Amino acid sequence: MNILRPVRAFALLPVLLHISHGVSPAQPENLYVTILTSFRAAQKPTGDPASGLFTSSDEGLTWVHLGWRETIRTFYAEAGSDGTLWNACGNGVLRSTDNGAHWKVTTGWEVTEVLKVKSSPSLPSLVFASTAYGVFRSTDRGESWELKRAGMRRPFSGDVCIDRTDARRVLAATEEGVYLSEDTGESWRQTGLPGRGVRVVVQDPVDASRFWIGTEEDGVFCTTNGGSGWSRRTPAAFHAAVYTMALHPRRRNWISIGTYGEGVLISTDAGSHWEKRNGGLSDLRVHALIVLPSNPDVLLAGTLNRGLFRSTDAGARWQSCFQDSSQVWGLSAR
Repeated sequence: MNILRPVRAFALLPVLLHISHGVSPAQPENLYVTILTSFRAAQKPTGDPASGLFTSSDEGLTWVHLGWRETIRTFYAEAGSDGTLWNACGNGVLRSTDNGAHWKVTTGWEVTEVLKVKSSPSLPSLVFASTAYGVFRSTDRGESWELKRAGMRRPFSGDVCIDRTDARRVLAATEEGVYLSEDTGESWRQTGLPGRGVRVVVQDPVDASRFWIGTEEDGVFCTTNGGSGWSRRTPAAFHAAVYTMALHPRRRNWISIGTYGEGVLISTDAGSHWEKRNGGLSDLRVHALIVLPSNPDVLLAGTLNRGLFRSTDAGARWQSCFQDSSQVWGLSAR
């Protein structure tokens, strides 16, 4: 695989979105996409806002605006296992308990630039928010929040992943490597890639002991022991920023990544070999990526300038499907 290093133009962009697992294969999922900006002022003919949070219940064929109609910088959204909708925004963490009909800003003035919000699959009252100013935690479904960064050298965190088998274990992606907490965020220790910018961290849907991370310029790494040691899973010459990654819900070792400048790459052998799958993609800066849990042949890819793309053949061919002049920031499913 010959991969050229792209010009670094988005070094300060927040970490991308990853897939939220929790859908049984027989159930159709609700999809959530966050549009950060759009060249359009409004959607036609509905007049809905062109940016913000949108949802789909038909595998990404059609989308409906969900959330505040006022302009708001929306980075990521997901639904918790209890049905609560969480929205990571420029002005804090928003919560809806009625499927988006009403929203509440749950954080105070001091919590801004929220890049990701994640609730525990096993304990939905436990919620973490990754921000430019550190990791915040709520233990009461967002009624109160506390900054939790003891042990972290620098505050910036672009992603967080709560172990679905043990809610006490949390991994955070930071600009100084990967940090692990084994006491629900009370304390953190660096567990890998010191000094390297880590953008995204994902727990393997097949093997819960494996976690995958994408970095700013060092490729993809994986741990098979819960975070104690990490191994590189991309060639040493691979230096494209890995914004996002999505794993097959049932096939072990199948992983897709979205990158800056190299588009979508897929490996079927846990990273030993990679194949570019960019047919039809008009923007190779892929900022969000998801594999549909109910139909893994369907993939969605969000780009930085050309909107959302959809593939029905595991990435072999892509077609534009929504907001073709927008900046897609996040994707999730529940």
